[in-house]
Amino acid sequence: MEKRVPRQDDNRMEAVECSLLTEPEAALAWRRALIRQARHAIDAQYYSWAEDDSGSQLLAELLAAARRGVQVRLLVDDMYVVTSGWLALLAGEPNVAVRLFNPFRFRLWRPLALLLEILLRFRRLNHRMHNKLLLIDGRFAIVGGRNMGDSYFDRSASTAFIDLDLLCRGILCRQLEQGFVRFWRSRWSRSLLRLHPELGTMSTDERARRCAALLSLTGQEGEPPAPIWWQGEGRVLFDVPGKGILRPGRVAGWIDRALQQAGPRLVLVSPYLLLPPRFMRRLRRLARRGCEISVLTNSMATTDVPLVQATYEQQRERLRRLGIALHELRPDRGRSLHAKLVLTGSGEILLGSFNLDPRSLFLNTELVVRLRCEPLQEALQQWVAGWQQESWPQHRQAHPPLPCWRRAWRWLAGRLPIQRWL
Repeated sequence: MEKRVPRQDDNRMEAVECSLLTEPEAALAWRRALIRQARHAIDAQYYSWAEDDSGSQLLAELLAAARRGVQVRLLVDDMYVVTSGWLALLAGEPNVAVRLFNPFRFRLWRPLALLLEILLRFRRLNHRMHNKLLLIDGRFAIVGGRNMGDSYFDRSASTAFIDLDLLCRGILCRQLEQGFVRFWRSRWSRSLLRLHPELGTMSTDERARRCAALLSLTGQEGEPPAPIWWQGEGRVLFDVPGKGILRPGRVAGWIDRALQQAGPRLVLVSPYLLLPPRFMRRLRRLARRGCEISVLTNSMATTDVPLVQATYEQQRERLRRLGIALHELRPDRGRSLHAKLVLTGSGEILLGSFNLDPRSLFLNTELVVRLRCEPLQEALQQWVAGWQQESWPQHRQAHPPLPCWRRAWRWLAGRLPIQRWL
């Protein structure tokens, strides 16, 4: 049974201390450092945890923490889980509990079985947990847009995601812990060992050998850069685990409320931009009121989801006619925008795991931090302005020639009735 918790008071803001993590190397270093500093409990909640260099290294740090007595709880969405790797090894360790969110029932013969089950149980399996959270001893937390993997920490040869994280301490961490516990205890979270009981039958010698191999991945990297702590007011906003199936989500309402109070300026940052009619109408009203609106998003040359990007391009001219300044990232060394951010002229900040598309707004669960902090607002405005300089100008219509397969996606997107699932 899902444990009931008191309804969130979305308007109540509490004192918060936070630091912005814009550099991928610093984002990885702080995750590693916080895990090493943990003394009592580590709670981690992620949509995707790759078992590449950085992902495996962080799993190794979790194992090392468990070996010194720290209680580790790891909740991962089941969409990209590999049950033959390090994650499965951790699930059988003392002081470690691993759960999968909205798991698939056909556990063998992936990816064929995965595709078959999606076809048979599309409505349930189409709803995923998109949250990103690392919580240490209930005192420190990292939230934002980054999953765990090389692409998010500038260690991939193919893709370099541009992203944002927030390092938090204090009262906000208690709110994050409440949200994590709600997901952990919900009916949608299932123990990996119960789904794969064979993982607990590994011989002692084999387990010792594999654990030693994983622990050898813990590096000797130095300390992370000293954070710049800013004080302000904040509130954690999290969706309910059954969003889109048992009850509607709340992220769309929170974002719409922020747009209503946008003031003279509004900045939207989203890697996947596909605005439902309700939000298009909201932007139209803001533009008519004289609100200065700017958008930072991917171009077809930088996106990692061409189908969504092609659908957005059908909206692009409508947005331009409203006077919205569109900035689409230029390609360079495999970079792709992945940050999610709303900045209003009234001083409000929304930062978290959400995208401005139907999937985030109505299907997937999301985690959002709502903040009021003038120094952070200024830092984020500078960050956005820097990436706007690395984007195509608003008036530019002719992008570089695209590969044939991306042009095919663009053509296909205009003919498939799938916008509400993107």
